[in-house]
Amino acid sequence: MILVTGATGTVGSALLPILAERGASVRALAHSQAGRAAIEAHGAEAVDGDFDRPETLERAMAGCDRVFLLSPASPAQAGRERRAIDIAGQAGVAHVVALSVMGASHDSPMGFARWHAEIDDHLAAAGVGHTILRPAGFMQSHLLPVDTVRAEGAWYGMTGDGASGFIDAADIAAVAAHVLTTDGHEGATYEVTGPESISMPQAAAQLSEVIGGDVRYVDVPADGFRANLAGAGLPDWLADSLVALYGAIRAGHAATVTNEVEKATGRPARPYRQFAENHRDAFAAA
Repeated sequence: MILVTGATGTVGSALLPILAERGASVRALAHSQAGRAAIEAHGAEAVDGDFDRPETLERAMAGCDRVFLLSPASPAQAGRERRAIDIAGQAGVAHVVALSVMGASHDSPMGFARWHAEIDDHLAAAGVGHTILRPAGFMQSHLLPVDTVRAEGAWYGMTGDGASGFIDAADIAAVAAHVLTTDGHEGATYEVTGPESISMPQAAAQLSEVIGGDVRYVDVPADGFRANLAGAGLPDWLADSLVALYGAIRAGHAATVTNEVEKATGRPARPYRQFAENHRDAFAAA
């Protein structure tokens, strides 16, 4: 039995159907009736669970031999996932597959990268079989500015010509499913990326071609971009982390490309153009 946490999020919702196709027995944490329905639609067992209520994790992990570990980014994330790892060990779970981030480091300027470094270290020392997945930035994050793309034909950012190996969340899920259902991954850390390193101006150009309209990438100074994030209601920790992340991309520190998706799935990772085509209707003007 595989327990999936974060089952209704961007990666988890893509992971459940792949596990179903593989015939895996799956249990997933549910936080609402809508989440329960989404989980059960894929033939998985939905169980009530909350990272802040350890007793629910204990019940959810009972009888499971593998766990996919993912919780929302927040200043409480490291503590929540460390506790979940300890509970997994006590429950006799044989293998924990944790979703981390590329660039996880204790001295990173990005809060979520520091938290994941703490989680990764705790998992490695916990005495439980484990695999760590460190993906590049999600292509799905490019759906966030869809309103300005549709209304203004403009995509605002601060990465300049810096490129990143953005990955489709569906490919992260495919790698996770492979690791969860096959052997030979104990102790491994896999950095997973898309098939190419692409800049925001290049992404905007590809998106323009796909939707048949002009999408301009508009570069904004870091302080102005930070102010815009705060004005949109993002908490300070997230705004600061995003500015640090985009600054790293701008400086060329996120251009790594690997072939881990192809090694796991037997096919190349999805290119950016395919992502744009799959989400054409979201970007196209009404």
